[in-house]
Amino acid sequence: MYVCSLPGAIETDMNLNEVDLREQAGRDTINRFRAQFRAALIESLAILEESEIERIYCDYHEDYVVKYITDGKTQYRFVQVKTKSKLNDRYTILDIFGIKKRPRDAEHNLPDSFAGKLLPHIKNFGDSCHSVEIRTNINFEDEVEQILEEVRGKQPISAKTRTLIAETQKLIPSLASEPESAHLEFLSHLYLEPRQQILNESDDLFVTIASNRIYKFSEVHLNPDEVQKIIVRLLSIIEAKSAEVLIKDISANDLDQKASIGMKDVLDVLSISTSTYEILRNGGDEKAIKSASILQRTLKRSGFSPATVDAFAGYKCQWEAWHRKYRHDIPDFLMTIAMELVIQSARKLASGAIKTAEITAEVTTLKSQLCDHLKRTDITHELTFGAVLSELVRGEAT
Repeated sequence: MYVCSLPGAIETDMNLNEVDLREQAGRDTINRFRAQFRAALIESLAILEESEIERIYCDYHEDYVVKYITDGKTQYRFVQVKTKSKLNDRYTILDIFGIKKRPRDAEHNLPDSFAGKLLPHIKNFGDSCHSVEIRTNINFEDEVEQILEEVRGKQPISAKTRTLIAETQKLIPSLASEPESAHLEFLSHLYLEPRQQILNESDDLFVTIASNRIYKFSEVHLNPDEVQKIIVRLLSIIEAKSAEVLIKDISANDLDQKASIGMKDVLDVLSISTSTYEILRNGGDEKAIKSASILQRTLKRSGFSPATVDAFAGYKCQWEAWHRKYRHDIPDFLMTIAMELVIQSARKLASGAIKTAEITAEVTTLKSQLCDHLKRTDITHELTFGAVLSELVRGEAT
């Protein structure tokens, strides 16, 4: 083996970990990107819970952008994700606003600050700008928080806030002729989100929060490994959307497809169809949301196509709506016996005792039994099969 011995070199074998790093900027950058992807993932899961959130744009204009549609009006929330490895650090007014505490030798520098990068969105997007936000894993200096308190009229305006107003006029020249109230309203679009622990390098809290939301909108039988795989898949989608090369004059549709994550992307990963999710959400039954993917998996396991699964999910919802409406009009004893007949058919379906070709005959027989037993003429084949599917899901969920 040839060993290079240089003049003045230490004559000692060294391992890779025993020599100080020249720099670690690359690894720090990766960690910051991971924090950005984690934050975007949690926001993407919120699409399922908050009807006004339509989609999340990844690494476009900002680290990510949340699109809201409220009463037909579109607005955007622009988010910067900032992290530091030392959790006892604080972001200063220089970091956030470019304001120097002793500006004798140099001028303030709002354009190069965190807020300075965000504030132009308020001007450029006008009424379409919902807000701009700095999200971080550490705290801000008290002076930073105080400025925003003053901007929102919760404290008298101090010299630092007046400095920020003056610097904002330089950054956004069109504000120069506006009264102070217009400046304050403009700056009130800025929000700070400190101490976001999901941004830390430790994944424990992030996994817990993501898992809770995934459990809510997926089947109750998911084990931790399955949840972890879902999280990894969502992160991979967000990373891919963040890395997609975009042309300058990209269309709105192409932008949605290439650089954003919407409800369909999330539901595809959770194995629940968009139409089924919408039916169940509109039905107002929170427990039904959890049962959706159970129904999906059970029926797909029996060989039904996605379109048929969607139709069957609709029957299930029809039955549950009918049952809520009329159950109090039917004597408990009769309803109990009727449901026992339904449960028997559900067990046959779950065990595979009923083949696809035999479902029609089974449902027709059950429909006749229910109509005779309950003395009802409004129980259709669809309602009957919906009752079977409802009991099938309830049986798997318990």
